[in-house]
Amino acid sequence: MNDDGFLKILELGTDELIAEALNNGGALATYKESQMLIQMSGVSINAKPRKDGRYQGYVLHDGEKKYLYGRSREEVAGKIKQYIQDGMPKKKKRKTDTSPLFADYTAQWIERYKKPNLKPKSLENLNNMLKRALKTFGNRTMASISADDLQAFFAAMPLSRSRDLTVVYVGQIFKKAYAMGIIKKNPCEQLELKRYEPKKRNALTPEQQAAFLEATQNSVHHLLYRFLLATGLRIGEALALSPSDIKNDTVTVNKDIVFINGKAIIQPPKSKAAFRTVPVPHDICEKLPKSGERIFTANYNSIHLSIQRTAKKLGFQVSPHILRHTYATRLEEAGIPPKIKQYLMGHSSLRMTEDVYTDAQAHYIESLSDRVRGIFDTK
Repeated sequence: MNDDGFLKILELGTDELIAEALNNGGALATYKESQMLIQMSGVSINAKPRKDGRYQGYVLHDGEKKYLYGRSREEVAGKIKQYIQDGMPKKKKRKTDTSPLFADYTAQWIERYKKPNLKPKSLENLNNMLKRALKTFGNRTMASISADDLQAFFAAMPLSRSRDLTVVYVGQIFKKAYAMGIIKKNPCEQLELKRYEPKKRNALTPEQQAAFLEATQNSVHHLLYRFLLATGLRIGEALALSPSDIKNDTVTVNKDIVFINGKAIIQPPKSKAAFRTVPVPHDICEKLPKSGERIFTANYNSIHLSIQRTAKKLGFQVSPHILRHTYATRLEEAGIPPKIKQYLMGHSSLRMTEDVYTDAQAHYIESLSDRVRGIFDTK
């Protein structure tokens, strides 16, 4: 409505408004044609009451109608007059979403915060875990992605460790964006997701250990398997060893190895606690190569395939990780003090050594039964 129209509303009485509206013609609708009493452009009052007995009018402002109601046309006209006198509110402008695309911000986040701090293999794993999220949300702005969007996305993924890692990484991305003021709220804070519970990988019993070593007697990896069982080294730590790391029947762990696109990359160990010196049986040390760049020249894939073939024949699970698990359990059975076990395993916390890597096997419990009974024997 123009300003002249507003002035007429303010200056004329209700009867005069109605009379003027009825006399209007031309472009403005008449009473009979529209069943609305058109007072002037942008202001209208019903000629007849609604079914509920009330009259309805409206003021057109910024393309939107403000509806007002009353028991009579006069009451509605008065409300319109008051509405105009009070000053019509300005239409709120919609805020433009200026947040970056998820794909662009993720690339920036990796470059600034992850690439300088992660080892090559960890960086490769992170990129792999984010592929699915980038495919789904890459072309959407950060602010447009809601908690419901993320909840539905993660709920559709198979429950696995990979899914849990993706949740962690996506959560870190939105947490950083929120901390930097890029988004007003972190949608990941509202997620409710069940965590994946991996199947427990049990250590080999002494009988299984012996059967495994017997079954791999002619394998090219037999010496490596014996070495892993006797030292508890992680597979990457063992494959990174050079002859100079073996001395006086001990092995010094000071590096790790990863394979990316078939290329071997030497890097520091997993943590500070992973730097350690571990005893090695003399007969194994004698068989290790005394020259060359690496003691064990195999790669992950060849070892994995070989050990899985053997496990299938034997009928029980075996892997380099299970061999490490077995080492920790044998240390427990031998009565090695907890803190020494923690050091030999290269763990940062004793809880990891005791709760995750040590099994209380039946044969060990049985061997201690008499000692336990003796504690409470009162005869």
